[in-house]
Amino acid sequence: MYKTIPVKANFTDEEKAFWYFQCENANSLWNCATYYSKQKHYNWLEQQPEAYTTYWKDDILRYGWKTYKCNIKYAELCRELKENPHYKAMAAQSAQQTLKSVAESITSYNQLVGLYYKGQVDRPRLLRYRKKGGLAAVTFPRQALSYKDGLFYPSISKDSKPSLLCKIALKAPDFIDPDWVREVTVRPYLGQLWIDWVIDDGKEKIEKNPNLDYSQAWSFDHGGDNWLTGVSTQGKSLIIDGRKLKSMNQGYARLSAKYKSGKPEAYWDSNLDRVQRKRNNQMRDGINKAARFIINRCLNDRIGNLIIGWNERQKDSINIGKKGNQNFVVIPTKRLINRLKQLCPEYGIKLTITEEAYTSKGSYLDDDSLPRHGEKPKGWTPSGKRVKRGLYRSSKGYLVNAD
Repeated sequence: MYKTIPVKANFTDEEKAFWYFQCENANSLWNCATYYSKQKHYNWLEQQPEAYTTYWKDDILRYGWKTYKCNIKYAELCRELKENPHYKAMAAQSAQQTLKSVAESITSYNQLVGLYYKGQVDRPRLLRYRKKGGLAAVTFPRQALSYKDGLFYPSISKDSKPSLLCKIALKAPDFIDPDWVREVTVRPYLGQLWIDWVIDDGKEKIEKNPNLDYSQAWSFDHGGDNWLTGVSTQGKSLIIDGRKLKSMNQGYARLSAKYKSGKPEAYWDSNLDRVQRKRNNQMRDGINKAARFIINRCLNDRIGNLIIGWNERQKDSINIGKKGNQNFVVIPTKRLINRLKQLCPEYGIKLTITEEAYTSKGSYLDDDSLPRHGEKPKGWTPSGKRVKRGLYRSSKGYLVNAD
């Protein structure tokens, strides 16, 4: 199975100078590819008789280009930009990875165009330019890496070699077998350089684990103070506390407000980099620990099904006040779900993400049906009642936790 291992880079000053140079060229090459794609797309639009039109937006009559797919392919970008100085400053395969990222973004845009005309998404925007003089990730596939004496040596272009002051090598973490490495990315991250090791450890997904009972399940509902509330078909229950995550995020918000006090809205400095890194590391640590705890609980109870309630876009569309949004929206439940999607196949646990509409109204004890959001049948009413927050009364008068 493919995995990504992020590691903070510890480079010497000479190595940092080289990698910053490479990241700057990757950033500039992205902008060059974006410029070429946009210019060719707009030139094509000018040849279309009905491409320029008027349309309504926010009750204002506007005019501009219609939304069309961009017919730019990766092969064309490589052909047109291979003589670009930023392309030549990078290793060929590394520069090609940057152009592939641009081509993949164009493909994603084209898919959104199709969904836009079906009314499923807002009007998409074509590629945006990266900040001038900024940094972008530099990726080396396995073919561009040579391994010798415990170190990986990335390919370096002929134009960059004469200015090198030292040998450029990357040391993988001790627990990574050199034969596992498939790709290495050096990327800027909040004032630091990090290395992403993409590995394939040879493990296969487990379709069915003989040690697990697939007739049993753990089911989880997410919230704020009680981040995850779970019950199993074996009659067990647990709550993963979310107050710690909320407290850490509040500390981050206070420090961020302190450093931004009296500054413009877009102000950013090294102190904010440090605060943001700490907050992100704390959140990632909490996610990994919660995911591992859930997986271990399923394995210990020999339960083969894991069910989590989640409504798409419920966080970016919610409006429960400034304080409520800060306490609920920033809790990284979606990232936890993505982490579980990575871990479950390793152990043969079947993960199901289901909509949780009407779960606080319907009653499992009364065998109520749960319609999807917006599809509630006419005349549907729950059997029980949610007496107050956290307390539910069934039709027979049983009092249970609302989650």
